[in-house]
Amino acid sequence: MIDAAKRLLPDAAFASVGGADKDARSAKDSRLDMMLVSGGDERIWPDPVTRRNRYGVPAAPAPEELWFSSSTASAASPRGYDAAREAFESVSRPGVDLLGWFDKIRARIVAQFGEPGVEVVLTASGTEAELAALAVAKALLRRPIANIVVAPDETGSGVALAATGAHFAGTAAFEPKVEKGAPLAGWENDDVVMRRLDIRDPSGRPRAAAEIDRAAGLAVAEALRTGRGALLHLLDASKTGRSGPSRAAARDILASARERAIILVDACQLRCSFDEIKADLAAGFLVMITGSKFVGGPPFCGALLIPADKAEKLRKMTLPPGLAAYAAQSDWPQSFGRAFEAENFAPANLGLGLRWTAALAEIEAYAKISSSLRDEIKMRFAEAARRGVAGNADLDFLDGENWRLGGKPATLFPILTNQGDPAQARLIYDSLRATSGAFVDAEYSRVCHVGQPVLIGGRAALRLCLGMPQVTAVAQRVGQGLDLDAAFLPLRRDMEFLFRKWGALARRIAANGGPTLAASN
Repeated sequence: MIDAAKRLLPDAAFASVGGADKDARSAKDSRLDMMLVSGGDERIWPDPVTRRNRYGVPAAPAPEELWFSSSTASAASPRGYDAAREAFESVSRPGVDLLGWFDKIRARIVAQFGEPGVEVVLTASGTEAELAALAVAKALLRRPIANIVVAPDETGSGVALAATGAHFAGTAAFEPKVEKGAPLAGWENDDVVMRRLDIRDPSGRPRAAAEIDRAAGLAVAEALRTGRGALLHLLDASKTGRSGPSRAAARDILASARERAIILVDACQLRCSFDEIKADLAAGFLVMITGSKFVGGPPFCGALLIPADKAEKLRKMTLPPGLAAYAAQSDWPQSFGRAFEAENFAPANLGLGLRWTAALAEIEAYAKISSSLRDEIKMRFAEAARRGVAGNADLDFLDGENWRLGGKPATLFPILTNQGDPAQARLIYDSLRATSGAFVDAEYSRVCHVGQPVLIGGRAALRLCLGMPQVTAVAQRVGQGLDLDAAFLPLRRDMEFLFRKWGALARRIAANGGPTLAASN
């Protein structure tokens, strides 16, 4: 095993994966599982007892469970896992061109989302993509930076720290211990401030799009007035499906500020069209994506897409030595070879490459589906979500109007339980994934995954999410000759089961003490 893999997990975590279910699964698949959970921080490490990460996700597919959790994380699909298995066998052979393999992964990403000349930096998660984007912004702007982050409470818990160039957790992909909140080595004396741009008011109500656009313009103007360059985030979809500022406003801001500002599109949920990302890159925007949200690939795999005009200016950039805790040399294009003057960067992150291989199998299958069929499937999902909530008096939508956010069918629905009590939301989230317990009987033993609770205006919402693998499965049944209603029926039945279990849990928890009981568990 290469050094880059040996440094990724504590021994106990490796042992728990490698020794799991030996009678049921091959030794090769156990090794693959080990690699799929390597090359990331503590969020990806499997629990030694459950053999799942902190989000309840195993390394291998779990098709017997219901996965409506793509806003957080999902298990790898069988299609993606098979692709990762084939790739693992290939790169394990002696003499393999590992750098060439990573270049092919980047080329496949560009084929879907970019044009020739676009460069791709692979990252171990969307939060690491923030660090890569900041490194690019520093090289391009060459002045103090105001990093204007949109709705940090609705993106990722570590984004606010990463946006200033600091360690965002106590561990990193290539370092078992880092100091959370401390600047990365090499960035200690850099002047970067984080400014937040909220998309909701303090009560949790969405702000008007025009108001968000105005606030973005003012934030950039203030940064320029004080001599800073501006790195303005454009949030395509938050944890609750909200967005802002608009792409039109971002283009206007960039045209006015010229080379003193950079637009960074946060498309980590990847719920926009591929053409939108191509247009963003053509407009000169940086774009962050992941293969582990809507895509349904294994957690964690992210990427930063750099438009061609900016990539040409970055060939001679160097990276701070502290970034070696998060990045390997093969994560960056070979044309950026001078970036690694520091000698402490690992050569490769094999786990990240395998996760992206699995994600790309889903992306490429989804890309073959007509946009009209995708939209029809998404609208049926939205209607089934509406029916599920309407049939449960204890449930309600956080944002009742978000059926077609931004003119496109919504694929993410934040849902309140019993007016959004945070303690009950956590208990229901855990109980949905349980096969037995105080609130789960045999009728509801099937495991159901939804997006973890997100706190909005003092209320906690769980999130019902559609993902690429589900859309592709419906489209395949259509391709086999079924009409769309019949093809959608298995997914509809899964949703109906989820809502029955969810509603039963809400009623039982409320009847047994509600918040007091939930808080004590």
